[in-house]
Amino acid sequence: MAKLCLCLTAPTIEENLKVLERYRSIIDLVELRVDFLRPEEYFYIRRFPELAHIPSILTVRRYSDGGQFKEGEAVRLVIIAKALAFASNDKSKNFSYVDIEHDMYAPALQEATCTFGTKVIRSYHAHSFPDDIDAIWKKISENHLEIPKLSVLTESISDTEKILRYFSARPKGEHRIIVGMGSYGFCTRILTDITGSMLMYASASHAGLPLAAPGQLDPEILVKIYRINQHIIHKRIYGIIGSAAVVNSLSPYFHNAGFALCDENAVYLPFPVDSIENFLSLADFLNIHGFSVTVPHKEKIIHYLSEYSPEVKEIGACNTVIRTKQGLIGYNTDGYGFEKAIIEFTGSPDLSSMSTTIVGAGGAARAIAYVIHKLGGKACIINRNMNKARKLAETYGFPWAGITEHAVNLVNEYNDLIIQATPVGMNGGEPGDPLEWYDFKGTEMVFDTIYSPAETPMLERARKAGCRTMNGLSMLKWQAVAQFELFTEKKFPDIDIYSII
Repeated sequence: MAKLCLCLTAPTIEENLKVLERYRSIIDLVELRVDFLRPEEYFYIRRFPELAHIPSILTVRRYSDGGQFKEGEAVRLVIIAKALAFASNDKSKNFSYVDIEHDMYAPALQEATCTFGTKVIRSYHAHSFPDDIDAIWKKISENHLEIPKLSVLTESISDTEKILRYFSARPKGEHRIIVGMGSYGFCTRILTDITGSMLMYASASHAGLPLAAPGQLDPEILVKIYRINQHIIHKRIYGIIGSAAVVNSLSPYFHNAGFALCDENAVYLPFPVDSIENFLSLADFLNIHGFSVTVPHKEKIIHYLSEYSPEVKEIGACNTVIRTKQGLIGYNTDGYGFEKAIIEFTGSPDLSSMSTTIVGAGGAARAIAYVIHKLGGKACIINRNMNKARKLAETYGFPWAGITEHAVNLVNEYNDLIIQATPVGMNGGEPGDPLEWYDFKGTEMVFDTIYSPAETPMLERARKAGCRTMNGLSMLKWQAVAQFELFTEKKFPDIDIYSII
């Protein structure tokens, strides 16, 4: 099973040692990223393993390979040599590993590593998926005394599938380190039982340190949310598909907590998806049992469904898919989640006395319009794409507008409850305030389907004007509860779900 390696990226040895103490109980080894250190700290690198009291990797990553080191190769070679010099007979006082790129060959250095028991990690960093992966892998794995490492910056969900397919076909006992960097490669960091990677890298982001590489998670998230220290062989994989921002989703927190409490041998992962067809190919390969769907795929996914629930047909959007032998079956739990949240917010299941503005016309807005109509409310639809606004509004006989002067007039008329249902303002998405042209009076109730950040610029502006506000966390919670039951046929555990996050 893969070991958890903490990458230390503080500017001083002292700071790195302090950060190490926070995570010591949950990690297996550390990587000292010398390229993040201040130059005056180079004098103290040699003592690091003795001070750290944990197996350590020495890495001086070049800028061209995604690191911070910009000085010449001669300087880098001297730094590495001095860090490995004067090896102790007590191997715990030496670096256990040194990470050296595929094109760096220094016979004296390699002889020293063999003599003193420091293993070489021979790494190759690809800025895109390499066409000549067979030749690259053959080159970096030809020395059986070294550990080959391939890091690929993934640019699509197809790249992710290529990595998983290639290394799942490699011999199981082969020592190797495999990393799919970037948001598309997220799942490769967790599914080491498929890639065969012996290490799982993490960055101390909770301690305020910069990421050592794009896509790395904090060790506490890997352990608490993804249970990587429990050495689970993932018999069932679930996930959520969306834009690149889906890696910030809280859905994995809810579902993985439920799996843990129900003793389910399963994992739920975020999958940034640029092509539904390519994701479905990956889903076939991984045998993904079910997945949640978020922007921008809630409407597009319907074309791939063999069967879907009445809610999907009525709303015109799907946020939950179950894979079966007969094909994909779609459901919509957004409506249920929003209904529970809006009743909690307004205190009533009867909205007949309220006039509501819905900002947006995508999958979430469709579910919201469905519920507002179901609860007897009156509403208008405001959206940048006027055709989508008109199409949604006509379904329920609601007035509509694009972002025009008419929109201002409509919102002033339908402003008991204002619901923001676009991704504008979401972490990792388009920044801004979709209602920047509207002045809150302080009497409105304002609901934003976004939950990350907890308060968007729009919600902050509404709160400061005196409005009652609510973010999308309650909606997320209830739609996830319904999804969990569809995925597992079990009730979600009776826990304080907010304590999970």
